[in-house]
Amino acid sequence: MPKSFPKKVDNLIIGAGITGLSLAHFLKKFNQDFIILESSKRIGGNINTVSKKGFTLENGPNTLLLDNKSIQALIEDFNISKNIIFPNEKAKNRFLIKNHILTPIPKNLTDFLKSNILSFSAKIRIFFEPFIKKHKKDTSVFNFIVKRFGKEFHDNLIVPFLNGIYAGDTKKMSIKFVLRKVWEMEQKNGSILKSIFLNKTNYQPKSFSFKNGLSDLLDCFKKELDKNIFLKIKVTSLTKKNNLNFVQINDGQEIQCKNIISTIPAHCLKDIITDQKIITCLKKIEYHPLNVLHFSLERNKIYSPIDGFGVLAKPSDKLSFLGILFNSRIFPHLSPKKYDLITVMVGGAKQKNILKKPKKEIEKRVISDIKKIINFEGKIVLLNQFSWKKGIPQYDMNFLNLSKSIKNFTQKNPGLFIIGNFLEGVSVSNCIKAGHKTAQLLCEKV
Repeated sequence: MPKSFPKKVDNLIIGAGITGLSLAHFLKKFNQDFIILESSKRIGGNINTVSKKGFTLENGPNTLLLDNKSIQALIEDFNISKNIIFPNEKAKNRFLIKNHILTPIPKNLTDFLKSNILSFSAKIRIFFEPFIKKHKKDTSVFNFIVKRFGKEFHDNLIVPFLNGIYAGDTKKMSIKFVLRKVWEMEQKNGSILKSIFLNKTNYQPKSFSFKNGLSDLLDCFKKELDKNIFLKIKVTSLTKKNNLNFVQINDGQEIQCKNIISTIPAHCLKDIITDQKIITCLKKIEYHPLNVLHFSLERNKIYSPIDGFGVLAKPSDKLSFLGILFNSRIFPHLSPKKYDLITVMVGGAKQKNILKKPKKEIEKRVISDIKKIINFEGKIVLLNQFSWKKGIPQYDMNFLNLSKSIKNFTQKNPGLFIIGNFLEGVSVSNCIKAGHKTAQLLCEKV
C-alpha cells in the first residue's frame, strides 16, 4: 500500500476506465479532492492498445468521435488537437456483403436506387414510411424498423449496422435507447424520412485517432492523474455509518468519503453493494462476449477493393464474424507501408457458440471466411487475438426500468453516484460526456 494512500477523501472514484478517468480530469480541473481505485494493473478499461511488429492494434474501440462538447473540452485541456489524426478520405466507403461480394453502402439516393442491397419492392416499401403512424411507447428495434421500413431493410441494413456497435439481438434492443435519434425523429415529426428532409444541415461528427492509437489519450490521463490513481486496489463493499460513506478495499482497510462514484461495469458493481433490488436489476444486464482478431496481409497481393472503413456482416451471410475493419486504409500510420492491417470481430449474441471453440480453431475458421469475400494471395498472419468475456452492455427493453431503479437508489443514498457505459451509452465520447457531467454535479454540491 502506498504511504500516501488516504484514509479520507472528498470524492472516491471506483474504476479507471475512460468514464472514471474523464471524471477525474474534470474534478482536477475544478480543483476538487479525489482518488481513483482500479482493481487491475492498468488504466483505460476497454481502451486497450498494443504495439506489435510495427503494427498498432486496438483490442477495444478503434476511434473516438468528435460529437459533444465534453470531448472537445478534454482535447483542449490536454492541448492535443495538433496530434489528432482523421481518417483517410476513402474511409467514407463502407461495405456490406451480397453473395460473398463486397458491396458498397450507398452514399446518396441515386446510388441507393441503383444498389442491389435491397430488392426493388423493398426500395419502394421505404417510400411508404411517412404514412406509418408513430409509436406511442418504446418497442424493440426489430418491431420499429420492420413496421416503418420493412423486414428486408431491417435484415440487410440495420442488423449489420448494429452488429458493428452492440453485437446484439435487435428483437431485444430498445429503439428508444439504442437508436435514440431515430426514435426522436419519429416522435417529433411522425416520420424518419420527413425528419431527414427537414434537416438541411447533414452534419456528420468526425471520427479520429492518434499517432500511437488511443493509448496516446491514456498517456495524457496517466501523466495528469498518476498521483491520484491507485492500481490493483479492489473495492469489496460500500457502507454508510452515521450518514458517512465508507469504501472497504481488498486488504481490509476502509476509506471515508463524501462521495462515491462507481464507473465500473454492472457485473462488477453488483458484487460490492448490498441492496438486493439493485443487485437483481444489475444481474439482468447482458454483456455479450467478443473476440478481436488482428491480421496482416501483403498490400500488393490484395486484389479486392478494400479502400474503405470496413465491412459489416449479417446472419444470412453465414460467416464466422460480425465485421471487419480495414485499419490501415482508415489510418495508414497504423501499419508498415507494405502491409495491410485488418481487425475482425467475432461473437456477440448470435455467435456465442463460435467463441466456445479453441482460439486456433476460431482463427482457422475466420481466415477461411475472409478468403470467401476478399481475394488475396500470400500468407495471412495473425498478430493478435483478444477475448472480452463480457464485452458490450446491451440496452434492452428493460433499460428504462433499470435506469429508474438506479436513479431511485442513488437518491435514497446521498453521496453515491452510478455512471458507466451500461447507462450513458457505449461509445467513448458518451463515457467522457458522462464523466464531465458528473464532475459538474459534484461541484454544484460543494
